Amino acid sequence: MSTEIPPPTASAAVESAVAAESSTPASTYHKGISPIKPEYLLPKPAAKEETIAHLSEAIEAEGDQGRTEADGNTPEVNDNNKRDRRDKHVKNNRKKRGGGQNQDRVVTRRIEDEVQLCFKVAKGVECDKGDSCKFNHDIKKYLDAKDKDIGDRCVNFENTGECHYGYKCRYLGAHMDADGKLTKDEAKMAAAENNTKNVFSHELTLNLRSFKFDFSRSEAYLKKMADELAEASKEQAKKTESTHTPTESTLTPAVESATEAPAEKDLSELENRDVKMPKATIVQEEISHPDTPDVKMRPAEKKRIDFRGKTYLAPLTTVGNLPFRRICKEYGVDITCGEMAMASNLVQGQKAELALLRRHKSEDIFGVQLTGNKIDVVIRACDMINQVAEVDFVDLNMGCPIDLVFNAGAGSGLLGSPGKMRRMITGMKSVLDVPVTVKFRMAIHDKKPIGVNLTPQFHNLGAALGTLHGRSRQQRYTKLADWDYISQCAQTDRGIPGNDNYMPLFGNGDILGPSDYYRHLNEHKVDGCMIARGALMKPWIFEEIKSNRDWDISSGERFDMMKRFCDFGLEHWGSDTQGVNQTRRFLLEWQSFLHRYVPVGLLEVLPQRINDRPPAFVGRNDLETLMASPDVSDWIKLSDMMLGPAPEAFRFDPKHKANSTTVEG
Repeated sequence: MSTEIPPPTASAAVESAVAAESSTPASTYHKGISPIKPEYLLPKPAAKEETIAHLSEAIEAEGDQGRTEADGNTPEVNDNNKRDRRDKHVKNNRKKRGGGQNQDRVVTRRIEDEVQLCFKVAKGVECDKGDSCKFNHDIKKYLDAKDKDIGDRCVNFENTGECHYGYKCRYLGAHMDADGKLTKDEAKMAAAENNTKNVFSHELTLNLRSFKFDFSRSEAYLKKMADELAEASKEQAKKTESTHTPTESTLTPAVESATEAPAEKDLSELENRDVKMPKATIVQEEISHPDTPDVKMRPAEKKRIDFRGKTYLAPLTTVGNLPFRRICKEYGVDITCGEMAMASNLVQGQKAELALLRRHKSEDIFGVQLTGNKIDVVIRACDMINQVAEVDFVDLNMGCPIDLVFNAGAGSGLLGSPGKMRRMITGMKSVLDVPVTVKFRMAIHDKKPIGVNLTPQFHNLGAALGTLHGRSRQQRYTKLADWDYISQCAQTDRGIPGNDNYMPLFGNGDILGPSDYYRHLNEHKVDGCMIARGALMKPWIFEEIKSNRDWDISSGERFDMMKRFCDFGLEHWGSDTQGVNQTRRFLLEWQSFLHRYVPVGLLEVLPQRINDRPPAFVGRNDLETLMASPDVSDWIKLSDMMLGPAPEAFRFDPKHKANSTTVEG
């Protein structure tokens, strides 16, 4: 397959957009402001009167907001940190604030049923614990106290012929007869298939927690690596003794090791408990950083994937859940990847982390993404995945910018530990039968890009795919991605296209439509693009790319999409009270991105740009207006239309707050 991608034929929508942009007066588009047609704009309140030009200037002045104080000159400023905090930790204004943008986030507490019915009794099965069971066994009492049904259609019963939540289901009427007995559809039950893969047994979690899981494959690699490191250390000591005088060449590695030492901090902060690992080979970081030993490939040859030219949905924390990935598959995405998982949590057998590996049968090219700061832990996690999970590739995250991960030496923190990074990737390849891919940022600090150096290194280490985010860790998600730098990285030595050792390079950053996508493929010479925020704002972007058109999707079509998400959520998280509330919460997290989409028919100039802010506007109908609202209470109204009224105790504060897109007015 050739890497040269022919220029796409521009659709009528794209052609009209280009014509509109060339014929529209310069005053129509202001930097950072979505060019909405005047008839849809809302007048600003007198108290907030502000011209578009002034707003544009204000946005341009905000360019450096959200940066960290890594260079000592640029203090961290963030829209979400402007709230007035009156606790004792913020009295000193010079002190850098900690905790990030979610520091004051409202976390919804678990909302329980008034009567806690035994789960087995709820399914119509006798409880084997009898009177010792701490839950209620009185079905009538439970039903009398239970909130009324949300609807008369249970998606789980409809798909499989039975509902595992029984009397606890919020759609109980769909599978309960007039006598109050649960019903089943035997024909559907016989024909039902298991659509979700990588659902692990309780036995696996017990084996991981009690250190009984077989890590022999990873232990063999770690032992060989430790022996090589020990031998290299002896050789280094002999050289030092023979010279008797420390030289610059012998001192430099020690300085590098000391620099990297803070990044060796344990990830136990992320799990809020001590990390207990099997008593096995512990690989220490050595001064010399020799090359990692080559471990021969096992007889079973690695699976190969041709990533070139395929659309790729980025692994997205919280919002990149299985129901959302199913929506994207409906719109034609080729490659999906699970949410970033902590390697240490996986090897400890934490159920919530293992659940991140779940895969729907529609995900035909599916990978999982890991992050970690310890070589042995990451390699063991890969060993476990190779044995028990069905995945097509494993991705190593070296781009996550959040403080908790970075300060522990994981995510983008690995970019500052080249020796550890090399050994980690080589170790992952030694225990996996599937390809290893890497996702990384162009730099840790803005003015010190290292992507050009890293890209050929990843190729030499045998990575099957490199994905480069065109921002530094310091930059987070502010300003635009540097696609010119991504293009420089694409021109480095990555092998010969078409050969087995060729490493495709995907670019990532600010893609919101087919014109962005094809421009980067043709002008910046990448092999493909990974799409993140653009897919959250408009999942149909993959359909747009395949058909090369800007789709003026109607509010009704978008509402149907959200209803399908709710169905997928009730399948995935459950149709009981807890499952409905989980589905509602993740729908609202997604809506925090969905509302930023500006319909094609409302724009004077196409396409919409991902970092543009829309002024306050109305849609072409009430539903379109409601969907564009930045008000959380309006998002909850939307969820009520699909999941019934939210409980009185339900509270929601979005986890993801972008300082690059805010609705004004």
